[in-house]
Amino acid sequence: MTLEERRDALGHHVSLRGRLDFHTVPDLRMVLHSIVDDGSDDLLLDLAECEIGDATGFGVIVECLRRARRASRTFCIVDADPRTHRLLRRARLAHLVGPAPLTVTAAVG
Repeated sequence: MTLEERRDALGHHVSLRGRLDFHTVPDLRMVLHSIVDDGSDDLLLDLAECEIGDATGFGVIVECLRRARRASRTFCIVDADPRTHRLLRRARLAHLVGPAPLTVTAAVG
């Protein structure tokens, strides 16, 4: 599992690559918590090259969403594979997936 991050005018971009599962979540969880807690701009999660391997992998994404909400940060998944889209839809979280944070902000505001 690799994580890349960058900031620009749209927000804090975090790209995950690899398999997100029971084995990779513990280290990643600490990094994601730090990213959420240390920022105030929009959090944009790119999962296009990330495979959700099990419930633990999916759970860390939901955990990141909840942590971002508690910190009053906008959270948006800017890209994901079809399987991840289906998982989000079944969990009633499909509204998190959008092409840009402006879409989510407009829907909330």
